[in-house]
Amino acid sequence: MATKTTISWEEFLAAGGEGQEWEWIDGEITHMTPVNFRHELVLVHLIEYVAEYCGSHCDWAWVPSNAVFTMSSGNWRSPDVSMFKKGRLTNGVIPATRAEFAPDVAFEILSPGNSPSYVQRKRRDYRESNVIQVWVDPEKQFVELVYPDRPLEYFQEGEALTIAGVLEFALEVKRLFAF
Repeated sequence: MATKTTISWEEFLAAGGEGQEWEWIDGEITHMTPVNFRHELVLVHLIEYVAEYCGSHCDWAWVPSNAVFTMSSGNWRSPDVSMFKKGRLTNGVIPATRAEFAPDVAFEILSPGNSPSYVQRKRRDYRESNVIQVWVDPEKQFVELVYPDRPLEYFQEGEALTIAGVLEFALEVKRLFAF
């Protein structure tokens, strides 16, 4: 069941400072922990691959972390990188503010400041919204793939991350951690 939003989009945008990221979670504005340098390096490699993939697969679109998606709970989430089928856009129109749907695939890069409860809340929100989750751990250099309806899958250096339902997606895990 979706929660009721008690603030306007304009109030949400005005809630933080420049360069600060936040989400609307369970009726509250939640400021996100600043990321570290390693997180950003992994993000660059991830964006490069996802941009290449979507560029050659015209039915997919992607956005970076400043894009906001509406979860089935009513929460507004901003994954580090998101992919969605272009057909989900109403009449092919790009939203002026936030997407009124959850992404098809959410990529999240773990940061040392992420508490276990924060990560679990986000995982639950994605699962309940039928989002495929890709969690990247820069410290341990592995990737965890979480489907809403399948067992967990793990990928490490020497393997390619493949995602069921995302044809020809094959990201070499070592590419994420190449510094």
